[in-house]
Amino acid sequence: MKYQITEQENYALIEILESQLSESHHSSFKELLTEVKSRKISHVILDMSCMTHFDTSGLSMLLLGHHLFKGLGSFILCEIPLELEKLIKTNPSANTLDFVPTLEEAIESVMLKDLENMLKKES
Repeated sequence: MKYQITEQENYALIEILESQLSESHHSSFKELLTEVKSRKISHVILDMSCMTHFDTSGLSMLLLGHHLFKGLGSFILCEIPLELEKLIKTNPSANTLDFVPTLEEAIESVMLKDLENMLKKES
């Protein structure tokens, strides 16, 4: 699986450089997320702007990412293909996935989540 990862202070940005995710990418995707989690990174933004197609075979990978990071912080999808948006909206198990239209909104979402967590600790 081709990707580019950029680590910032409070999140990791993973840009998928494939036109689609399939079952053949599952093990490498899982290894990537496990590695990111082992670095104590609590937020992951998955930029899918290079993807032109998405079907149900890749949905389990996204759910895995959500489950790995939901307790730590967040797993946010951005720039998703239209097929994926339709799958999320119609699939009950995928309703838990967080997605926003743009990378900028994903970064803002991470900042808001950190702010919420900070306010919870103070009260």
